[in-house]
Amino acid sequence: MEFLLFWLPIISSILLGGIAAAAWYGGDKILGLWLTFAGLVCLLLTATIQIQQNIRSTDSTKRAADVQDKATVIAQRAFVSVSDADISDLSGGIAPTVSVTIKNTGVTPAYDLTWRAIFAAREFPATQEIVLDRTKVAPKIVLPPDGVLSYKWTFEQWGKEWGKKVAKGNAAIFAVGEISYKDAFGISHLTKYRLIHGGDSMVSPGKFGPAADGNEAD
Repeated sequence: MEFLLFWLPIISSILLGGIAAAAWYGGDKILGLWLTFAGLVCLLLTATIQIQQNIRSTDSTKRAADVQDKATVIAQRAFVSVSDADISDLSGGIAPTVSVTIKNTGVTPAYDLTWRAIFAAREFPATQEIVLDRTKVAPKIVLPPDGVLSYKWTFEQWGKEWGKKVAKGNAAIFAVGEISYKDAFGISHLTKYRLIHGGDSMVSPGKFGPAADGNEAD
């Protein structure tokens, strides 16, 4: 179809040019002028079709390149997220120790990585917001592929009643954090997590699970 669209105007313009020349030299100059004009219109039409085809071809090439670039970034970028989260035994009335581990599951390093984290005990359902401390400068590190980081913390103030409340689902332990980093292509990414133990989480003993909201990553 594109072949016909390109060549038909050219062939038409050639034929019209021949007829116009015959008419001109045959004495019918007005007809010759009109046929010459029609031939020029066919040539302009050919040029317009060619320009449109070039634009479509360029756009298609650019779209294909963009898709390929995005696929390359996804396949080769870093992905940092929580890989494990634990809590020690709550039955003895001793202040529990909690920990979160993050891992780069991508194939390239995560650059300028910062990690802010906090643990908190709340009555359940929780109504008080858990806010990360942003007043301190978080150190930046490079996390290689398959690299892991762990953060462990023991509650300083802990009442013995908390263990019983958590066991009954009347209280919960939350692990909240934010991981910021850049991939090998210089693109910034942010992972937010909100984990819960107790409440209505139904997680295994000694483990955290994802809360109903507050978990997102790009």
